Amino acid sequence: MTSTVPVPRRERLLEEAARLFSTRGFHAVGIDDIGAAAGISGPGVYRHFASKQALLEALCDRAMTRMLDGARQINAAEDDPYSALQALVDLHVAFTVSERPLIGVWVREARSLSDDVRRSLRNRMRAYEQQWLQVLSLLRDDLTADEVAVVTGSTLAMLNGTAFASPVVGPDELARHLRRMALAALLARRTPGRRPS
Repeated sequence: MTSTVPVPRRERLLEEAARLFSTRGFHAVGIDDIGAAAGISGPGVYRHFASKQALLEALCDRAMTRMLDGARQINAAEDDPYSALQALVDLHVAFTVSERPLIGVWVREARSLSDDVRRSLRNRMRAYEQQWLQVLSLLRDDLTADEVAVVTGSTLAMLNGTAFASPVVGPDELARHLRRMALAALLARRTPGRRPS
């Protein structure tokens, strides 16, 4: 018989808040809803988080910290830019597939954060994209720096957008498709002899 390790209460609150915010939207969810989903009374939530806003901040911070730290570790460890790009894609795809509610909140609900927190999050998102730009610019000498930024931003937006689509395939197959599409988008070269319009 397998034993199950109980999830710490704070972690459970974060999981349920991510699920509820992603499915119903931040403003449609109350503290009582989050508490009930986590198996505690609404006021009990305040022993762990000062407010619903604090829960949202913790979720967005968690998402951005995980992604930025992961990208920095990849770039510090990988000398080959193609291997680094593959690892960055794998990082983002794995996060997108396994943390759908969290990435949904990160993408859609950031507008509900305070100005200071939103500004800090935006700066860290730029730092995350910069990790991708450093790698892709080494592989795409056919693109200007601005074009590399467009390709990178569009690919990340495509991956993030899957948080809002109902998957019709299993997680492993979804990850394979997303990985293939992301690498194709990032590495596709212009047709020889043709100028961009």
